Amino acid sequence: MTQAGVNVEHTMKKQNTERNWFFLLFALAALLASCDRSVVYEVHQALPSAGWPAAEALSFEASVSDTTSLHNMYINVRNTTDYGFSNLYLFLNIEFPDGTLLRDTLECTLAEKDGKWTGKGLGKIRSNRFLFRTDVWFPVAGAYFFSIEQAMRTDQLEGISDIGLRIERK
Repeated sequence: MTQAGVNVEHTMKKQNTERNWFFLLFALAALLASCDRSVVYEVHQALPSAGWPAAEALSFEASVSDTTSLHNMYINVRNTTDYGFSNLYLFLNIEFPDGTLLRDTLECTLAEKDGKWTGKGLGKIRSNRFLFRTDVWFPVAGAYFFSIEQAMRTDQLEGISDIGLRIERK
């Protein structure tokens, strides 16, 4: 190989290496930018395909150490388009580390009045995020226990595939 051929080959390898490094750094920056540092806790639980039994509560445990910031709490719901209702009623229980109990009810609108499904998704699955509480302050550090029950007056609720709890720092 001539000297000119060696120089061209060396230059091409150098350009490919620089291009690979640029691509790697770009991918790493995109990955870091996609991380949501405000999320303190997010867990989803899949429900049986046969349906969600009324007697079965879903349990979540979030360890909270930040007692100074305010938080927003969300309930995430994934449903199929076979779900037989336009809304979903949930009972939510929160047990604080000191034993204090809080119980609330949440209505989640999954379909509009004209029957159009809300949320994101393609095909038969829809995903929704419902703001449950805003400006939540956790007064005590420790384990907070959350339980979520379906309150739809049916023993076996079909069409709900997942329920999740998300806590974000404001």
